[in-house]
Amino acid sequence: MASMPRNMPRKVLLAAPRGYCAGVERAVEAVERALATYGPPVYVRKQIVHNLHVVRDLEAKGAVFVEEETEVPEGAVVVLSAHGVAPEVYANARARGLTVLDATCPLVTKVHLEARRFAREGRTIVLIGHAGHEEVVGTTGQAPERTLLVQDVEEARRLRVADPANLAYLTQTTLSVDAAIENKAMLRQRLPA
Repeated sequence: MASMPRNMPRKVLLAAPRGYCAGVERAVEAVERALATYGPPVYVRKQIVHNLHVVRDLEAKGAVFVEEETEVPEGAVVVLSAHGVAPEVYANARARGLTVLDATCPLVTKVHLEARRFAREGRTIVLIGHAGHEEVVGTTGQAPERTLLVQDVEEARRLRVADPANLAYLTQTTLSVDAAIENKAMLRQRLPA
């Protein structure tokens, strides 16, 4: 790929209007509605979105951000982040008598549904994403016994599966398109299904 000489003027184009994706807007609205309906404090598991300004604004309104649902007082209201969660998070919340408001992005929910479907079909799920990212943790939790994580092209190159003809591919929704395409291309080259 050719690069521009460093001394050439560059033009930066910004899309207008700019803003959050629909999933982020929906999640933020869920917290704001919970605060209006139940009053503070409303607990939010993890950061509702990866945006410090949004998080601080919601904290000022009475949202309390926690890392795990186990930190929420029994019987309280908890909002689950846009990134989605594994099924055991719902079970833990129910066991603690929490009022659960699910702010999972609809696109992430679709990925979760696909993961469960692929698992029911007995397929090995190759999930392209970043280890430890909340969305990846939640997606893996849908079918942990059937999911293999690939973070980069090198991992894609080294991946070994029992039945290459019985694969399904999923990606972290917030992964860059270029990274997803690059990893998928390597996987398809190595494991043509």
